[in-house]
Formats: sequence, C-alpha cells, structure tokens
Amino acid sequence: MILRSDPESWRETARAFMTTDTFPKLRAKTFKLGGKDVRMIGIDKGAGMIHPAMTGPTVPPSFVASSGQLHATMLGLIATDAAVHPKALQTALNRAVSRSFNCISVDGDMSTNDAILLLANGQSSPSSSSATEIDESSPEFEQFVTELTAFCQELSKLIVRDGEGAEKFVEITCTNAPSYDVAHGLLSRLVTSMLFKCAIHGEDANWGRILASVGGADPSLTSDIDPSKVSVSFVDPEGQHEGITVLKDGDPVKVDEAQIGKLLTKEDIRIVIDLKNGKEDCTYWTCDLSREYIAINADYRS
Repeated sequence: MILRSDPESWRETARAFMTTDTFPKLRAKTFKLGGKDVRMIGIDKGAGMIHPAMTGPTVPPSFVASSGQLHATMLGLIATDAAVHPKALQTALNRAVSRSFNCISVDGDMSTNDAILLLANGQSSPSSSSATEIDESSPEFEQFVTELTAFCQELSKLIVRDGEGAEKFVEITCTNAPSYDVAHGLLSRLVTSMLFKCAIHGEDANWGRILASVGGADPSLTSDIDPSKVSVSFVDPEGQHEGITVLKDGDPVKVDEAQIGKLLTKEDIRIVIDLKNGKEDCTYWTCDLSREYIAINADYRS
C-alpha cells in the first residue's frame, strides 16, 4: 500500500492497520507555527496487549520501577509538514509520548513491538535549508511540543476507547506529586490492578482498591507519600456536576450513594488522586475489565 497525501489513502492505511480493533483510528489537524499553517495527520492501532513503555535515547525511572524491565501491540504513524530539525523532532516525540502513549493501558500487558513513527517533510516552510528548521532553541519549539503532545493524546485515547471488551473509559490524574516520575509510576501500577478495573466495571467507587494499589508500588515511588494527606475524588468528565470526594486527607467521606452511583453509570469516568506532596501531575487513561475481554482472549488462537 502506498501512503499518499489524499485523505482516502490515510483512511485505507488506518483500516489496514487494524487487528482486533473495531474501528480505524485517524486524526488530523492544522495549527499556526511561526506564522505558518502547519498540518499534522496520524493513525494508530491497538486494542489488546496495551501498556506501552516506549523510549527514545533516555529511560524514565518510573518505567523500570513500575515494570522491572523494558519492553514496549500498538503501532502509530504521524506525519507533519512542519520544518523541524531531526534531533529536535526526536526530542519532541519523546516528550509527547511520555504524556500520551506511555500513559495508556488496556490490560497491563506490554508487547515487544510497540512503535510510534513521526515524519516531517518541512513543506510548510518556503525554504528547505537547515537555517529555516526549528531546533530546540527556537521560540516555536515548545509550541510544537505542546501541539504534538495534544495530538498524541487524542490518538492514544482512541486505543483505550477501543480496548478489547471495554465498557468504561477512565481518566485518572495524580496531582501534587513530588515528581512526574512518581505520579506516572503510581498510576502505571494502579491501571494494572485487576481489582481496581473490576471495581470500575462494577461501578463501585472503591477508594480502598485505589489506595491499596498505589501503596503497593515500588518503595522508591511511595517513600515520600503520606497516606494521611491523600484525597481521592470521582469527577464528572463533562463538568455538569461537582466532583465527589470519597477520601479526604486519608479519611473516608460519607457520600450520597445514589449520586455517586449515577456518576459511575456513565461511560466516561474521571478520578483525581491528590497526594498533597509536590507540584507535579500525570494523567493516565485506561478502561474497565469486562467479561467480554475475557471471552475475546480466551477464544483467541494464534
């Protein structure tokens, strides 16, 4: 298959990417960068065996702490006409992936084949010389990273929404952490908890399973965490209602069961874990564990 610039070519490629996916995953956007219109398009695939830990030149400590090893079955391809120097392009992709594809989990199983490719042809710039390329010192670089990160998050969330057997889409944010690596490591542990995922499927606001999972993370991640300061809230992702706090400063909060039950019947669920021990945050996206997931993988034959 030849990937051309026309939309149908990308749609065909997105469909060709599919394995156990139920829909092709494709996104595109245009944004201003240095006064020029820049285009970006991307496709990815994945529905099962999803818990990526992809790395570039450096390895975030939280990956090793949470998994004990590095092995990154998802595939993504992003193309842009931005004029970015190859080294800066790699740096931008590393940073974007760390807050997108490396923050999703369907079943906690990492494959050995995960990959994201980012291609840039520089056609948005009138000159193809290196003098016009954006590098890491350019004023436009941080904006490019921001745009790329948001784009990667859109693509990566499509994978979670299409997770095998998934009935719930869960966004979890760990706030006020001592470092990003700590927040990421704690959430990476939580989203692999079968008890937590079953509670989400059963629409149970079980803060105990959340704290037990987070507290069971590697000691290098939990040594500075004070349980008496931790709060857990369930938040309406549509913003129509205030969040419901189920744990405040380490103490359980009596809640209206009907109100929180209504919140958990929704397909989209948002959870906030406040550590009150720093200024960093991390957001992870995952799904529930359903009977359908078990059926799909119990019947699967290679």
